Amino acid sequence: MDAGFFSESGNLFAFLRFKIGCMKRSLLVFAIVLTVYSCGNSEKEVPVIERTKSKLEKADWLLGAWVGESGGARMTETWVKYGNNSYKAETYLMFGTDTVFREYSRLNKAGSSLHCIITIPDQNDAKPVVFKLSKQEDDLLVFENHEHDFPQVIVYQHKGDSVIAEISGNQDGKFATERFAMARVK
Repeated sequence: MDAGFFSESGNLFAFLRFKIGCMKRSLLVFAIVLTVYSCGNSEKEVPVIERTKSKLEKADWLLGAWVGESGGARMTETWVKYGNNSYKAETYLMFGTDTVFREYSRLNKAGSSLHCIITIPDQNDAKPVVFKLSKQEDDLLVFENHEHDFPQVIVYQHKGDSVIAEISGNQDGKFATERFAMARVK
């Protein structure tokens, strides 16, 4: 065999050893940098991105069964989730075993707005009346419809295990308000 072949092969092996050595050093440097970077970030808090609640979800304290009594009458109102964008309720006012009033309510999320839609079978030809959310706090919902005869304003206020529902507005040319205090049924 030719002596030049061994010398070229020797150069080739030396070149490969050099390249492999460079790759090992590069991997070692990369591992060290990665370890230092990881250790340096371990003390930092990772920010948690929380999804903000929708206006409807902020009203979830309304969900459940509520009952109130006044002047011999018993009022019950039960709110449940109805799909992803709505809560619905049935309200009954009873004297003894007689149902003297019933109402169907919905809270509907419509884009960034929230509406309270009230249907009373014996009023408005049983057509729904829409009230738009005008104010919302952690424990307060205020809905308004100034085009409606009465009420023009509906307020729900949450206090612990109770809710106060209030309707108000002009009725026969005078300001009128009705309050209904209810406790959560356990």
